[in-house]
Amino acid sequence: MPHGARLAPLTLLAGVAAGVATVAVYQWWWGVLLAAAATLAVLVAAPPGWGTRLPFALGFGVVVALLAVPRGAGDYLVASTARGYAVLALALVVLCFAIATLPRPGSRRKNSGLAEETTTSE
Repeated sequence: MPHGARLAPLTLLAGVAAGVATVAVYQWWWGVLLAAAATLAVLVAAPPGWGTRLPFALGFGVVVALLAVPRGAGDYLVASTARGYAVLALALVVLCFAIATLPRPGSRRKNSGLAEETTTSE
């Protein structure tokens, strides 16, 4: 099992926790800034990959999207205010960044082939 695949459940759980924490504090101006800074810092620190950065972004985005849907009583956890839209925009940026930085298919194979050619030519 690849190293990234073993980390996927943990990074997914971290994304879910970050999403819940973001929705919990977004009502205060400092909460939006703190949530955005922490989420983006974790996103940039995580190595790009299918089992690392992408599960974090999916966990974050799904939680924010689910909590933005109206509840049975007709109220929202993510209100339609500037801060609420900032949280939704943050979720979209996180997801787009994670998808944009995914490794290309076959890029590992090409790099390993170049390394083999370099070592055999010496």
